[in-house]
Amino acid sequence: MRKRNTITGHQFNNKEILEFKHKDIGMDTQILEVIDDHLKDALERHSKVFVVRFDVRFPEDNSNKSFSRFQAEFMRKERRAGYDPAYVAVREVGEQEGHPHYHEFLLVNGNRSQSIQKHIANANAAMNLTLGIESKEPTGLVHSSTSATGRLRNGIMIHRDALFQDAENDAFRQASYLAKESQKNTPDGMRELFASNLKRRK
Repeated sequence: MRKRNTITGHQFNNKEILEFKHKDIGMDTQILEVIDDHLKDALERHSKVFVVRFDVRFPEDNSNKSFSRFQAEFMRKERRAGYDPAYVAVREVGEQEGHPHYHEFLLVNGNRSQSIQKHIANANAAMNLTLGIESKEPTGLVHSSTSATGRLRNGIMIHRDALFQDAENDAFRQASYLAKESQKNTPDGMRELFASNLKRRK
């Protein structure tokens, strides 16, 4: 069992985080810090940042090899489309099925995209390439996990202007789901947190 620094409560770095009403679930501060750094980094580079949350499953692979191949294909497609993508992702293992799944938080240039559909389509195409599937039909292993409305709506546009601070807070709250300590059953020595390199302008 790896050691974690966790917090419970309403906020991290003055941003709202998720609370779990029925369980006392801590939030991993390292993961929260990485999410916050990537939001700041993206907003330094773009006047608008569009963020998307989705989940990926690999029921036949208990290692991270399939996810790493998927992520490489997915980032290649996002870069080719001119989205200047960044991401944070975590590995979790469900208590019942025992197979890993991954939660991903994607950040792209909001001047080039304002719809989740294109990114989910790229993720589905990357999944088919990873699994060697020639069909263009989705496998069902990529899941857009949040709704179009409500406090966990998927696809949030953040403006660098301070007048739009609420959107950044909403995005951070949505992404903080990645930091929950439950289902973080990754064996010692196996990678649990994945993130793109920061690219801040000099």
